[in-house]
Order: sequence, then C-alpha cells, then structure tokens
Amino acid sequence: MFNTTAQFIRHSLYPSKQALRLRLAPLHAYMLASLAVTFVVTFIDFLVLQPAFFWPMWLFLHGFAIFFFYMGLVAVCALIVQLVTKWRTKKMWAYRQTWPYSVAMSLLPTVILVLLYHVSPDASWLGILLLLVYLIIPLFQVPTKKIRT
Repeated sequence: MFNTTAQFIRHSLYPSKQALRLRLAPLHAYMLASLAVTFVVTFIDFLVLQPAFFWPMWLFLHGFAIFFFYMGLVAVCALIVQLVTKWRTKKMWAYRQTWPYSVAMSLLPTVILVLLYHVSPDASWLGILLLLVYLIIPLFQVPTKKIRT
C-alpha cells in the first residue's frame, strides 16, 4: 500500500506522459497522497502562523479545513481536466479517472502555492499558473484519433 502511494507521489512530481497513467491509480494511493499534502501544508502553516491556540486542537482543525479545501481544489481541477480532454480528444474522461489524475497533478503545485502565499501573497498567481501547467501539459500527449478523408 505504501509502495504504490510512494510510486504515485514520485510519478506526480513532474508533468510527463507517464503521469497520464496515474488516472488509473488505486483509491488508497491518491487518498494517502492527499493526506500527505494535508499534513505538509498544515505543518507549513503551523510553522509560519505559530498559533497562540491550543496546538493539538489547532493542528486537527486546520488539517481538517486544509483537507476539505484541497478536495474542493481537486474537484475543480477534475472538471478542468474533463473539459480539456473533451476539447482535445472529443471524448471526455470519466470522473473516476480525472479525480486520481487531478490529485496527482496538484500535489506539488499546491504545496508550492502555499509556500508562495506565505512568502509573497501577490505571487500566488504563479502557483495557480503552475497548477494549470501541471494539469494541462500532459493532456496534450493523449493520443487523438486521426480523421481519414
């Protein structure tokens, strides 16, 4: 289980044609990867924000909120992936395929987005741009049917 999750994370670090196979990843791989991103982002926020609140409760509540909002981001990314695949191949990927792919392609850009936000909130658009690049660039390597005339 942890081997497939580590492999899932490793293949999602760079947007390549290999990343397209991640759309068929098992449930435990992309959910554990989502939890890993939640823990990393929560830890980064904890270090930067240094809350004056009871820290175990803060970590729990903040981690829950980060996971909730990350799943919302993945849902939006999955819809973008469906639109791009429909536009490119004239056949939309099923949502059960776009969700793991969207999780994979948003792992690193989400962490970078949070870091950029803490360093310079005005530079957050670079993180969003990176997220779109990670999502869309591999989709241009999806084979399309040639129309014969």
